Amino acid sequence: MKAIEIVIRVCAGIVLVISIAAVALIAMLRSQRDVLPRIGGFYVELAQNADMLPAAPEGALILLKEKNPYVPGDIIAYLDDRNDAAISRIQSIDGKTEDVSVEVPYEELMNALGTPGMSTESIMKEDPDVVLKGDNSDREIVVAADRLMAKAVFISGIMGFLFSMYQHTVWAILIIAASAVICLWPFRYLENREPKYKEQDIDGPWIE
Repeated sequence: MKAIEIVIRVCAGIVLVISIAAVALIAMLRSQRDVLPRIGGFYVELAQNADMLPAAPEGALILLKEKNPYVPGDIIAYLDDRNDAAISRIQSIDGKTEDVSVEVPYEELMNALGTPGMSTESIMKEDPDVVLKGDNSDREIVVAADRLMAKAVFISGIMGFLFSMYQHTVWAILIIAASAVICLWPFRYLENREPKYKEQDIDGPWIE
């Protein structure tokens, strides 16, 4: 019983830690959209729509990295006209689709809070136009090169689906509460607790 108890507690503890991290990540993603949360050297984003199907389904978890240079064909995060981070694919740079690239100093761009993000003014001396288009979209978007934020290096629809549960407050509370209860549940106390009725009380004489 002790080994099973340890396994149950460890599994519940892992779920609890992941759940708290997921809720914190989603809160960061919602709080300020012009900054990508950073975890372990990677930026994190969730696909907000189906524009990048099939490469990135809606809700997919995307890990990105500032990885120069950027070239046509790269899936990237960029700052749209509402100053929100969005995901798309580079189609061309300055009208060219081959033998062309651009480097973007995202870490050097600072937003109003003083954290890495997008400024309203270009700080690049040469600011080429970048044409973006989602794999599942007919709309082309033209942005300045310094609106590029980071390049996608990992995309997971399954992990995105799991994260999507934590976007619903009720589910998040239920999962965190259930895993916390299992972690703290007094298994050994219940196992070693004195019985409510003693054996002599149960086997005593019967009176009709």
